[in-house]
Formats: sequence, C-alpha cells, structure tokens
Amino acid sequence: MKHNINSCFVDNVIKKDLFKSSLKKINFIIDQIKESKDPLLLSFLKQFNNYQKEKLNKLASYHQKNFKDVIILGTGGSSKAGRTFVQIAYRTFGRNPKLPKITFLENIDFQDFNDLFKKINLKKTGIIVISKSGETNETLVQFLIFLSKYKKSSQKNKIHKHFTVVTKKGSSALRNLANDFSIEVIDLDNNLSGRFSAFSPVGLLPAAIAGLNINKITEGALSLLKKSLKKQQRTPSEGAALHYAAQNSKINISVLLTYTERLRNFGFWHEQLMAESLGKKNIGFTPIHSMGATDQHSLLQLFLEGPKDKLITFITLKKQKDQIKINNNLISKVKKLSFLKKESLNKLLDFEMEKVCRLLNEYKRPYRTIILNKCAEFEIGYLMMNFMLETIILAYLNNLNPFDQPAIDKGKSIKLK
Repeated sequence: MKHNINSCFVDNVIKKDLFKSSLKKINFIIDQIKESKDPLLLSFLKQFNNYQKEKLNKLASYHQKNFKDVIILGTGGSSKAGRTFVQIAYRTFGRNPKLPKITFLENIDFQDFNDLFKKINLKKTGIIVISKSGETNETLVQFLIFLSKYKKSSQKNKIHKHFTVVTKKGSSALRNLANDFSIEVIDLDNNLSGRFSAFSPVGLLPAAIAGLNINKITEGALSLLKKSLKKQQRTPSEGAALHYAAQNSKINISVLLTYTERLRNFGFWHEQLMAESLGKKNIGFTPIHSMGATDQHSLLQLFLEGPKDKLITFITLKKQKDQIKINNNLISKVKKLSFLKKESLNKLLDFEMEKVCRLLNEYKRPYRTIILNKCAEFEIGYLMMNFMLETIILAYLNNLNPFDQPAIDKGKSIKLK
C-alpha cells in the first residue's frame, strides 16, 4: 500500500509545520497505546482469536453445504464490515454459484421482507442474527419476524438448524430468545466496540461463508498493526496528523473517493467508523463517501468550487492486468478517445482520476492518495486496520474516546410511551 500526501499542503491550506508537530505527538500516543490497560482498546487489539477462527470456518462450511441463501440480520457496526468483505468476495473473485447467496437485511422496511420471502426457500435458508448489545430494536424485530415464518413452516421443529446468533456474553433479549429455541450463540467480547469489530465473528463469519480466507484477512490487519506499533509503518500516523492539522484550517469534511466498485461498501463502513468515533464534544469530521468516476458527474463541482472545508482521500488499485479491451476500429470513430487505442477499460478509469487530481491542484484543494496492490483478503484487512488506527490516533490527539458513542446510547435508552 502506497500513501502519498504531497498534495495535502498545496497553497499552505493545511499547515505543514502543524502536521510535523502532530507526528511528534503521535509517537507518544503510539507508546501509550502499547502500554495501555484500557479494556476497550485492549479488546480491539486482541480480537484476533485463532481458536474462534477455526470455529467460524466450521460454521461457514455448515452454511455452505446446507443452504442456498444466507440472510444476515443486523445494522450499523453489526453489518457494515460483513458487507465490505462479501462485496470483495463477489467483485474480486466472482460469486461462486456453489456457495449460498448472502443477503444483508439492515432496515425494517416491510417491503424488503415481502420481497425477500418471495425469493427464498425457508428449507434452504440460514439466518445469522448479529447484535453486539443483544438489545437492538430493529434486529430483534427482524429476528421475531423470521422466527414467526419458520414456526409456521415445515421447518418449525428444526429452527435451531437454521439460525445462528452473534452477541455479547451475558443476558440480553437476543440471547434469551436464542436460548428459548436452542439456537447456537457465538460470543463477542463485551468490551469490543461494534465499528471496530471487523476482525471478530461480526465480520469474519460472513466473509468465511462468502468463500474468503479469513486467516489472510487477519494476517493483513495484524501486519499493519504490528508495523505501526513498531513505528515502521507511518500511514495511519500520517493520516491522523493530516486530519488534525486540517481541523486547524477549518476543514471539517473528510471525503473518501474510491476508484473501484469493490470498495463501495468499504466507504459506508468508513463513514460509521469516523462519524461515531470522532463526532463528540463539538469536534469531528463529517465523512462523505464518493465513488469515482461516477461522482465526477455529481459532486465534483462542489469539491472544486464549494467551501474549502474538505480533505479528500483517493483510494485506487495499482495498474491491473486487465480485463476488457476496447475495439480499436470502433475507438477510431471517436477522436477524443484515441488515447485508449490498444488500451483497456481500466486506462480510462486511471485517466479520470488523474484528471480530478489535476483539477484539485489547480483549485488548491488538499488531497492524498492511497494505492493498493490489489483488492483481496490480505489487502482489505490491511486497509481496514489502517483506517481504524488512523481514527483511534486522531481521537487521542483530540482527547476523545474513540470507542464510545454517548449520544447513540442516549437514543437507545429512549422508550416509546
């Protein structure tokens, strides 16, 4: 993974001196992270459980052999990492028709349920229910709806064979329901924050069912983590220092602009990571996920001539051995596309990103680029850990707790009369 930050200091919009001084502070923060006894931080750092991965692989194999569809019930941090991994599986390697189709049901729109029940065969469907707290209203209602369907079906005496629950240890509404129907429960560490749980069963079970090698995912994450804590990999520190310096230039919007469809769901995952971890005490960035080249035709005007309140992060892939070639005879009919002669479709995507970078330089808008070698298991684990560490470090620079979400918790405590 390559990280280029040179264009962040264009026209001194982001002060380079403040960036450098922030990096010095971050050296002390990394030392504190290594020595910390904070149970929330320790749960994040130690979520890589080899025994649990063996168990998840066995459970994934069971779903692969017995079901044509797997429905994952959960919302927020209980679904976004899984969605990210499954999209990598389907987009990078192509969905294996021998494996079950995975569908995430995050919301409670009745039409989604009606449409889904028309498409699936309950006998050949597995349901995974994920809620860290075990008390999420939407997920509990989804669970009850599916239980009701199964109780009325030919599978009413085999409910425990179709359902799996993932939740924290101890009593909860979700665990109690699971126990009532003898449904297997996978335990989560009670101190592990949902948005930081990608490398726990929350993210790894859907990944394994989709056919990804979850050992490689965690190898990538651990590689980045170990190098960063040894101060051998500076990308998370540089990202945190950039955002910290940007705050002082009244930049409060962080745009993630991804130039591969395989990272669309990664962008949604990153939005929650940044918003919930940093949006506290009147501090924080508004995260925007944007897709290149699509959003060049909708949001680019704002990025170039709107308020100078944005730091843009490009993520793209190293030049790939493509793929789709464009017919030379047809290309010759469109003069403006002559540069694509004997080239692949990927060349056009590269050109579009290069064009945006040039425009950002011209309009003196700060941006950085991250280039991935490829979009596979090791790389996505590495990338996700990079942004997790970047977010944690930035929170500590601002004297914030990256793992709590007091306003969200307050909302969950509100009860209908």
